[in-house]
Amino acid sequence: MTASASRPDRFKVFRAELGRALVALAMALAVAFLIILGTSADPWQAFSTLVTSPLSSNRTIGLWVDDVAKLTLTGIAFSLVFQARQFALGVQGQVYLGGLCATLVAMSPIGTTFAAIPLAIIAAMIAGAAYGFIPGYAKARFGASEIVSSLMLNYIAILVVNYMVRAHLAPPNTGQLMTARFPETAVFPAIIPGTRFDLGIVIALVTVAIVWFALYRTAWGLKLRLVGHNPRFAEYAGIKANFIMVSAMTAAGAVGGLLGAVFVQGRAFGQLAIDFDGNLAFEGILVAIVARNRPLAVPFVALAYGYLRQGAQLMGFRSDVPSEMIAVVQALVILLVASSFTLPGRRFIARLLGRGEADPSTAAGGSR
Repeated sequence: MTASASRPDRFKVFRAELGRALVALAMALAVAFLIILGTSADPWQAFSTLVTSPLSSNRTIGLWVDDVAKLTLTGIAFSLVFQARQFALGVQGQVYLGGLCATLVAMSPIGTTFAAIPLAIIAAMIAGAAYGFIPGYAKARFGASEIVSSLMLNYIAILVVNYMVRAHLAPPNTGQLMTARFPETAVFPAIIPGTRFDLGIVIALVTVAIVWFALYRTAWGLKLRLVGHNPRFAEYAGIKANFIMVSAMTAAGAVGGLLGAVFVQGRAFGQLAIDFDGNLAFEGILVAIVARNRPLAVPFVALAYGYLRQGAQLMGFRSDVPSEMIAVVQALVILLVASSFTLPGRRFIARLLGRGEADPSTAAGGSR
């Protein structure tokens, strides 16, 4: 197939995916309105808050963008391992270890120098990569389930980091469950002053570009996708599937560690606290699934998902509807967008518009 012939096909697929996602979102919001209608004394005001509040001020836009940056990074980390058809769920543990290592750099004498931000990020990525390597090596060497090992490593990392904060890093005799504030030189600069719109979103977008390039423009990326698509064929072609699998989990771990640095060094925190991720790191699974593990789709899914997330939280603050109901909306969006559903009556509507569907046998014959 020529390049000129493949471009219309790619555009057609993109248009179909976008249309399906928008229809799914509209259906989910319609169900959300019905739920609000039954639980709120002022449903119109509550629904308006859900839909519009993330754009109501610079502050709320900053909250939304901060969530988008973090959701993008965790979505990219999960997409990498899912591309290799590995179901490692260790991003949360990598986030905690990355956050801890970034904190140790920020609270050291280096934290007061210009090298604080880059060195903390590098330390976090090394820690995350090492923690991603462990379940990958355990599977390649001993056949251990990456699901079980990565989940257990999550618990270990969370408990170790929480212990370190309580016992060693929090100011003594204060009862605080967080460290002291980092020096300003170790905290990401704000892009919009006074908001959480900071360097984190730039780091997330650069990471997306690097991962996309590695997956689709390098020999390693081609091998990874071949291993994910057909491991036996990849082995027959001389590709070392175990090496590719371990390297993919290690690279995903580095992204997870980077997310830990974005958490603790961002304007939202600027310190390390107990249970600091608020389970957001685990929500990258949903982002990766909806994006179909495509790196360039991850930021767009994160935009929509983060918008819903912030809208729900603000609705919980500004109306009489509990924010927990948004879990219903999120579940519907994930279910509808991730599934290959078709709208009832689609063929009938196509006939009314004079766009009859081509006969499958004719289409197959014409494509040869």
